[in-house]
Amino acid sequence: MSKQTKTPNYIKIAVDIAHRIVNNEFVEGSKITGRTTLVSLYNVSPETIRRSLALLKDMNVVVVHEKSGIIINDKNLAKEFLNKFKTQTDFTHLNNETFNLIKERRAIDAQLEKNLNSIIEFATQLRNVGSIIPFESIVEEGSIAVNKSIGELNFWHNTKATIIAIKRNGDHFLSPGPYFKILKGDILVYVGEDSVLEAVKNYISG
Repeated sequence: MSKQTKTPNYIKIAVDIAHRIVNNEFVEGSKITGRTTLVSLYNVSPETIRRSLALLKDMNVVVVHEKSGIIINDKNLAKEFLNKFKTQTDFTHLNNETFNLIKERRAIDAQLEKNLNSIIEFATQLRNVGSIIPFESIVEEGSIAVNKSIGELNFWHNTKATIIAIKRNGDHFLSPGPYFKILKGDILVYVGEDSVLEAVKNYISG
């Protein structure tokens, strides 16, 4: 599992100093009195400040003199430094996002495999008990089922069949509940023993 990359403190501080230069908090040509001031300002070790200044010095944003301190060199170069860092940050974000997507895909693949195994196991159980073939009956005009709910019909009690779906104008309503109202022209899809086919036809046509 890949971990997200955390931006080191010395880079964050270098970026902050560059922002201060761009915003004229540190003015071109002005001097920051040594690293000790920055150590106090950012509450980090002298080594962290040294690494931050090295980054800025490499792009001529600042000039570092061991005796006289740090000189703010160029505001425009500070802007270039920030643009360069933004590109690196965008790359890091894209890299992290890609690893997260890979992680999510692996989780999805694992769930798919789990579901497929469940389907195979369920199909095996069905083969062991024999095939279940649903019956269909249409609700014609004059049927007692028209405009009544499945619960009102006491469907299973009167037919010993279980409705698993209703077909209506090309739509399929799976596992309709007891409050589902049946309309003229609906096709009832149900399961049960062979005898339920005749029982359902007799019941709904009554």
